[in-house]
Amino acid sequence: MAKTTVLIALACLLGTAVAGEATPGWKKRCLDASADPVKFGANWQLSASPPDVIGSADQIEVAKFEINGTCGIRLGRIGVPLAVEVRDNQNNLAQSVAVTQALINAGAVAIVGGGNSNNAPPAADLAVRHIPPIPFGANQAAADSLSGCTAAELADPAITKSSTPVYAPGQCWNHHGLVFRTTATGFQWGTVGARYARETYPTLTTAAILFRNDDFGRPNRDGFRSTFTELGGTVLAEVPFVGMAVTVEQFKALLRTATAGNPSIVAINPNAILLRRLMQAYVELRDDPTWTARPLNFSTLRFLSISTATGDVYSDLAPAALAVLVNQFESVQPAWDASSLAFQKWFALYRTVYPNAQPPTSGFYMSAYDAVIVMALAITAAGTTDGPAVAAKFREVTNPPGVCVYPGEWRKAFRLLAKGKDINYEGALSSVDLDERGNATGIAYGIFNVQPDGTPALMRTFQPAAQQSVCEPDEEEDDE
Repeated sequence: MAKTTVLIALACLLGTAVAGEATPGWKKRCLDASADPVKFGANWQLSASPPDVIGSADQIEVAKFEINGTCGIRLGRIGVPLAVEVRDNQNNLAQSVAVTQALINAGAVAIVGGGNSNNAPPAADLAVRHIPPIPFGANQAAADSLSGCTAAELADPAITKSSTPVYAPGQCWNHHGLVFRTTATGFQWGTVGARYARETYPTLTTAAILFRNDDFGRPNRDGFRSTFTELGGTVLAEVPFVGMAVTVEQFKALLRTATAGNPSIVAINPNAILLRRLMQAYVELRDDPTWTARPLNFSTLRFLSISTATGDVYSDLAPAALAVLVNQFESVQPAWDASSLAFQKWFALYRTVYPNAQPPTSGFYMSAYDAVIVMALAITAAGTTDGPAVAAKFREVTNPPGVCVYPGEWRKAFRLLAKGKDINYEGALSSVDLDERGNATGIAYGIFNVQPDGTPALMRTFQPAAQQSVCEPDEEEDDE
């Protein structure tokens, strides 16, 4: 699509004037295109990752295109362009830290992304510790160690206020409100998965948990165990695995240990890459004639994923392993309502920038867009890039009360914030109402199945999104 056509399409979508068209009032003065830009750093997994993680980087361009196609980011009384430098952390913890430092050194005043639950916490820690502190918006990491202290915890002398990301009883990370996330937390995710298992399969009362031994996997395990047992189930085994290098043979050994007590469900949280090896390991064990101690339920086990398992297509799996995914597997993970106004506006904007864009396979696309927009809204509300001042605006721009602002409505948001009005951003993935810890609430969860051709599909919503906030009227609209 030609650039002029894209600009006209964006103008129609956003309700803004095409460059050169006479515009009255504040619109005439809202953007100084010649000003030095506000620079974001995007610390992203562009390699060694599932396709949906890599592909979610497109949303950086979508958000930037929307912002720069209207009024830019407000500094003081005027809008300036947004620039984003994107760097690949290669799905590596040390590289994620190095990338964050390099982005800050290059002039980034805010960091978005950070990668998964292994890579984001140390990157966020570096940003928060920097002098001056740099605000950080996570879109992928569900690690509970990213959660900040609540006001009650800060006031409680019995709670240890950690200066670094932490997930431990009696402790919290005092990140001074500088970190937010637009996706789910591991613990909450585990509780939803356990509730789904007990409500959907009431006769399957015993479970094993095969979990990633990291900042996502441990809270995820804890949430599943807590709710599964609370609802009358029994967890027979909890078996950890570490890193991305787990082989098929190692998964076979882990499965032997996890299923020794004869569970009927195995809750798992590998990513899409490791899921392939796990399924192959299961099939080889199931069909191994020399394994005479095979538990009674082994051949009919239900595998319940409580992580994002839908970011890949599994058509190249061996037929037997693919059959297990189709018939004995399902994934509970953050989902979206394709009929919602926020999703439809986001997808229309996405296709304006990328005309061949396909419907998302996971929530990473929408949470990426939301992270960039929330950071930009907070800076626009503050009118400055000062870290603490920006952090103070995160919850103000995402939570009620206020005029609701949806994806594709940047000009409206800019106008309201420039006038000191309250807004309530309704995100592409969720309402993005941030709690005291900086975590998005109101996230929907869906049930995803793998189809016979290997493609994952959202089958239904299990936990619907929180009811949309009551929107205050935008009485002025664009009549200036």
